[in-house]
Amino acid sequence: MSWMNMLYTTYENVMKGDTDGLNPPLLPIAHTTQNADIEVQIDIDGNFIRSYVVESDKQTMIPCSESSSSRSGSNPVNHPLFDKLQYLAGDYSAFGGEKGSHFHEKYMADLEDWCNSSYSNEQVQAIYNYLKKGCLISDLVRDGSLICDENNRLLKKWPGSKNDIPKIFKAIIGEQSNAFIRFRVSGGNDAETAAWQNKKVQDDYIDYYLSKQEDKGFCYVTGEIIPCSNNHPSKIRNTGDKAKLISANDDTGFTFRGRFINSGQAIQIGYDVSQKAHNALKWLISKQGKNFGDKVFLLWGTNNEKTPDPIRDTCDFPDFGTENFAYTKEEIAERFNRAIAGYKAEIDNKTSLALIGLDSATTGRLSITFYREFHGKQGNELIKNIENWHNDCKWHHRYKKKDKNIISFDGAPSPMDIALVAYGTEQNGFLKADNKLVAATVERILPCISDAVRLPLDIMRTAVNKCFHPQNYQDIYNWSKVVSITCSLVKKHYKEQGEDWDMELNLDTDDINYNCGRLLAVAHEIERRALKMTGDNNIRNTNAIRYFTKFALYPCKTWGIISDRLRPYIERLGERGNDLYKLKQEISVKIPPKAFEEVKNLDGRMALGFDSQRYCFYNSSNKSEKTKENLGGNENEYSEEQN
Repeated sequence: MSWMNMLYTTYENVMKGDTDGLNPPLLPIAHTTQNADIEVQIDIDGNFIRSYVVESDKQTMIPCSESSSSRSGSNPVNHPLFDKLQYLAGDYSAFGGEKGSHFHEKYMADLEDWCNSSYSNEQVQAIYNYLKKGCLISDLVRDGSLICDENNRLLKKWPGSKNDIPKIFKAIIGEQSNAFIRFRVSGGNDAETAAWQNKKVQDDYIDYYLSKQEDKGFCYVTGEIIPCSNNHPSKIRNTGDKAKLISANDDTGFTFRGRFINSGQAIQIGYDVSQKAHNALKWLISKQGKNFGDKVFLLWGTNNEKTPDPIRDTCDFPDFGTENFAYTKEEIAERFNRAIAGYKAEIDNKTSLALIGLDSATTGRLSITFYREFHGKQGNELIKNIENWHNDCKWHHRYKKKDKNIISFDGAPSPMDIALVAYGTEQNGFLKADNKLVAATVERILPCISDAVRLPLDIMRTAVNKCFHPQNYQDIYNWSKVVSITCSLVKKHYKEQGEDWDMELNLDTDDINYNCGRLLAVAHEIERRALKMTGDNNIRNTNAIRYFTKFALYPCKTWGIISDRLRPYIERLGERGNDLYKLKQEISVKIPPKAFEEVKNLDGRMALGFDSQRYCFYNSSNKSEKTKENLGGNENEYSEEQN
């Protein structure tokens, strides 16, 4: 239950400050949210003034009871104030409503009880007085907010042209009889006429509802004897989420397996604690949670500290907001370092951070799949682990972001991009994978970031295998992305093994995997430049790329084939390729002939050598105009390939 205590503490700390400017708002207890379809304005005496269909700003904070906040089934419980027509309208059946009048009768009895209590409110009384007349649908039809057929029944769907469709059929999901109503009351003492935003209405309902609670029990979170909750909130991840973290609605069969008689013996949580903890969780998820299908990951501080997003790549890691800036490598690196320093500055001895992962196995059940707490200076360890992740996985990246702009940066890829590279396939020009597989992979990588545990070996090997099959990618952009992200993972893996591989070109290493990768990059470059001389831009079809997979399996045997096919391009390039011929010779000297004959199945270090050598060519062409002329290429040529 420590996670409940962390959320409860967060709620209490946030509510001590100014909550008026919170976006999204932090819900008070005994309240939930619903999307309203129609807004009705009445006066303080309960007389209808007007109505209109709500087309925007539909989300409405409404009072709720334990039962109504998670209502379901064939006899759903009414909300206390705002609700659907079947509850509010006394003339529901007269306009074709098929669910009966007992919903309205129960709603009116509950509302009357509130109005007769010492916590009555003039706006609530006005709503009760108006609804008591039983003419809600009649008023809405007359005002044009609802549409009837020739038999004075609410239309179930619009029979006419789409061009003439009324607003209510655009706003509502389903039939008109399911319309959700909210009220605005004018002419009273309160300046706030929107009853759903009236703080006094909210406070009066909370006091009224708490006054009705009599049964008390031992709260497992606070250790106090207080009114306990039997029905914990749903709608945790979004307004349509029916899954609950705590639920015990089945007391038959083997539910308790002889250990308990009822759910209260297993666990009890105070109503106030449950409401505040769940509302804090909803607020935090909507504010800073990361969704991957049904899974949600969230890092937060109990004092609402600014926390880093552990599952962003280095490029997106700083919170840029709406600020525009040049996405240069230098500026991205500088902002990353400033962001890390800023997060560290917020950590002190009283800081408590928590990292949680949620997933739903079924529609109604939500589980915690990942949870860590970081107290005091442990928060600095978390920030340090995140910083180390970005440094250990640092590699040259250049690929399309969500806005389809191409960004170059040196740093770590996001766990989501790692999942797409390892398990995704190219579909319609993009890397895509099953959402559940992506979410599960992100969850496996998360401890590598937060707890500095080792990178799962199978993920790295799968990415290397994808990198060694360029023929699986029609778009050169996607394969380049696969190569650079694979290099990040390989670099991270060997760092854990005690081998440091820098992202810059290593000219001193004798590692045969790395040097074979460099050799292949030189062969690719010779052919690429020769093709460019003839105006052939089909970079992907160099023999080095075409034989990439086979070269990784049998480098010596395949190098003979590549060398034979390279001869016409060497003849075409002539003296313009002298620097490349010299480099090829220098790399060949570093590879012992016997070892070259025997080596098979090159590992991920081949990708490091290939990409480092290729980046060196790209970087050289950017730095020297003179060099570009000698090479017969230009910056744009390499940019196209590197993208």
